[in-house]
Amino acid sequence: MGSLIPHQNIFWILCLLIILPSCQQQAAQPGELRVGIAQLPMSLDPRFATDAASHKIQALIHRGLIRLDHDFKPQPDIAKSWQHPDPLTWVFSLKEDIYFHDGSLLQADDVVATLRAILSVDLASPLRAGFASIESLEVLAPFRLRIRLKKADSSLLTRLSLGIIPKSWANKAHQARHIMGSGVFQLQSWHGNDLYLRRVIPSSESNIEVLHFIRVKDAVTRCLKLVRGEIDFTQNDLPSSLLPYLKRQKDLTIQSRASTTFSYIGLNIQDTTLKDIHVRQALALAVDRQRLKKALLSNLPELAETVLTPQHWATTNLPPTPFDIKKAEILLDKAGLPRDEHGIRFKLNYRTSTDPTRLRLATAIADMWQKIGVDVSIESLEWGGFYARIKRGDFQVFSLSWVGIVDPDIYRWILHSDMWPPKGANRGRYADAEMDLWLEEAAESESVQQRTILYAQIEKKMQQDQIYIPLWYEPVLAISGKRLQGFQASSDGSLLDLLKSNIR
Repeated sequence: MGSLIPHQNIFWILCLLIILPSCQQQAAQPGELRVGIAQLPMSLDPRFATDAASHKIQALIHRGLIRLDHDFKPQPDIAKSWQHPDPLTWVFSLKEDIYFHDGSLLQADDVVATLRAILSVDLASPLRAGFASIESLEVLAPFRLRIRLKKADSSLLTRLSLGIIPKSWANKAHQARHIMGSGVFQLQSWHGNDLYLRRVIPSSESNIEVLHFIRVKDAVTRCLKLVRGEIDFTQNDLPSSLLPYLKRQKDLTIQSRASTTFSYIGLNIQDTTLKDIHVRQALALAVDRQRLKKALLSNLPELAETVLTPQHWATTNLPPTPFDIKKAEILLDKAGLPRDEHGIRFKLNYRTSTDPTRLRLATAIADMWQKIGVDVSIESLEWGGFYARIKRGDFQVFSLSWVGIVDPDIYRWILHSDMWPPKGANRGRYADAEMDLWLEEAAESESVQQRTILYAQIEKKMQQDQIYIPLWYEPVLAISGKRLQGFQASSDGSLLDLLKSNIR
């Protein structure tokens, strides 16, 4: 697997160059920027969004009480200011000139209604557990509200970047494709593979009036549409094997930077075979991450050991996960899993999406595990079906990424025993009383020093127990055609810089 067969890639590129002239898209309208994406959002409703595409596009439509700056520190957005008089009380004063897309004024009762909807058992928002510390919500004045907590929650402020919707909408069921926000863009239409957002807040910095998101599932086709000028911009979901070809295109601008997107292999800790820590450790030791990132991703990613990047204040220095086939074999023998007459120790089902890069990754890892006697069957599913199964914990092994994670409370969300699906994202169903205690203390402490110590313990135990197999931090790779000017890629893969970009 040391090569990605570049001649084969060139062959497909040539084939597509012949085919594409017959299926060109309509030329862009004045003020329209065409963005090619691999997956459309699962939902534009901020009460239900959990996937990366939804978060990125929602940020253009909705606004929250706060926003996170480039250092991931809370800054005022809808909120004008806030007070935190004691560990269980937050009081927010709102700006008085924020309007929803229907022209109605955003007020405190809209904020309270949005948060109450998320907390509603009947609505069944997947974000409910993240706001479980809230005891009561109270409107103090048209532009002032109070949040009282059951227990201290050091990450509440970060989560209040959640998009606010009107009170009249907050009582409705899930509105995946029809929603009202207060952001710079509003939803204009969504039909098939075409999603249109129209600017509603004028800007002196940008002349982009319409964002046209076009689902182009195949990465090669997406890149060729860029080359031909049929789309103007795409970010990520690109096979690195195409980079040499793209770099030769004089009308394209390519940006790459380190990201906060953590790629990993998920394991079902309750599985009969995988509940043995020796098996999980053996699988981790048998993955040659250096070889994978070089062969599949042009050696661009930075190897990871935990979810948060090394630059984050809550990250501790962990020893790198080595590649050691011999030790992996010893651990599997110790686990009582000898090879049979065919050289097989046990079988695993590996679930992944149909995305070509993800499928190649799964195939390469399966080949590595085959060398230690693990017979891997790969099951690739369309994104919606795949993600639905992973969210409910229906898997043995899978690979995915946590996108744009900046809040260390992610560890409680994915490790606490009270966060098993469907309540939280502890999809591998890990359970440890000591870990639970640390996670709870870290979530409630308002001392950064104490939280740093606790998260160091959490990250070390997470690695020791091999709850996940870490891979790398995926690079942000943004490619622009000649029409888009001024876009700067961010480490979290956000699209918000489009608000300051222009088209010519």
